Amino acid sequence: MKPGTASDFMPLPQEIAMAGMTRFKRVVLASAATVVAAAMAAPAHAVTKVVEFNVLNATAMLPTPFASGDTLILDTTVTQETGPLSQAITFTLAGGVTGLTGRAAWEVSPAAGLGPRLVGVNIDILDAGNNLVISDTFLGALGGFAISSLNGVIGPGTYRLVATGTAVRDAVLDLSISAVPEPWPYSLLLAGLGVVGLLARRRHIG
Repeated sequence: MKPGTASDFMPLPQEIAMAGMTRFKRVVLASAATVVAAAMAAPAHAVTKVVEFNVLNATAMLPTPFASGDTLILDTTVTQETGPLSQAITFTLAGGVTGLTGRAAWEVSPAAGLGPRLVGVNIDILDAGNNLVISDTFLGALGGFAISSLNGVIGPGTYRLVATGTAVRDAVLDLSISAVPEPWPYSLLLAGLGVVGLLARRRHIG
């Protein structure tokens, strides 16, 4: 057969099968991308609520419930007092929240230095019955700051964040916690990918 005739460009059965599989893979990838995008979408209208304290002993109450993705920031800078620190923030978690996660950092300049020095810091979250629900975990010190993490499972309701410690000199404490949404988006992601995988397996077997 002479080169350049129509027969030279007719796809072989294997090529037809490969083309079909390529189209199928595109559909699978498109489906997976759609599932991932839907599952990993960030919570709409997430807000950050900031509480600033400039005294060692202070309390605050947040009137608006925390929704999934909302963040609470405690910003403490005390320059006119030393001694025991006791600060509390009362807040409410709305439906759909299943946990809290965050970090805290406070300045710990050397004992013989002049900079801020806050020691013995402890951060707890108590429920409406004054029961301990979550407590921070000390992670270590870095660059003159002590760092701890705050993570735990928690449901809707009213809670109180309590920070305690001792201000040897000026006190600097920064804390940020975020409301963790219920895990249904991740279950949806796994289920969606499972369906895609099953379809791919069936296609391969067929």
